[in-house]
Amino acid sequence: MEYLDIVDEYGNKTGEILDRETAHDLNKLHWEVTVYVVNKNGQLLLEKRSASKRYSPNKWAPCAGHVMSGEEVDVAACRELKEELGLDLPAADLVMMENGLLRRQKTNSRIARYFYVICNEDESFFKIQEEELTEVKWFDIDEVIEMVRRVDNPTCIHADRLFLLERLKKEVS
Repeated sequence: MEYLDIVDEYGNKTGEILDRETAHDLNKLHWEVTVYVVNKNGQLLLEKRSASKRYSPNKWAPCAGHVMSGEEVDVAACRELKEELGLDLPAADLVMMENGLLRRQKTNSRIARYFYVICNEDESFFKIQEEELTEVKWFDIDEVIEMVRRVDNPTCIHADRLFLLERLKKEVS
């Protein structure tokens, strides 16, 4: 079972620790990480979430996940890369983009830290976490931006996070 530190709107621990599902059900704020994996061609690697996922099944998403109780955020980012993609990178390879972006929802409200990392491997290199993902694919960043803007957005990326993709496009081109 995964346990999460519950935090206030500034990301400070409240002292409460809950299992992941309870934190989601009670809509308690907790830390999550997102890591944009990009290559030298200005492409973004997205993961297709499995049909069994509670949130956003069958949607394309960047590598992301929860920060476990007592875990440092950058360590969580590296752990997620390893678990989901088989990508074993040191925290020094992570470039932080944003820290403490709050998302309030009916369930699963969270605070996130966003990173990016450069990886020039082919799609076949990645060892996906089969219980959570069905495939990975490189997309041009502009294509991802257009996907997010669609009414039937096939990604987990919310329109209010498009500024991160625009910034990412500038930083890696």
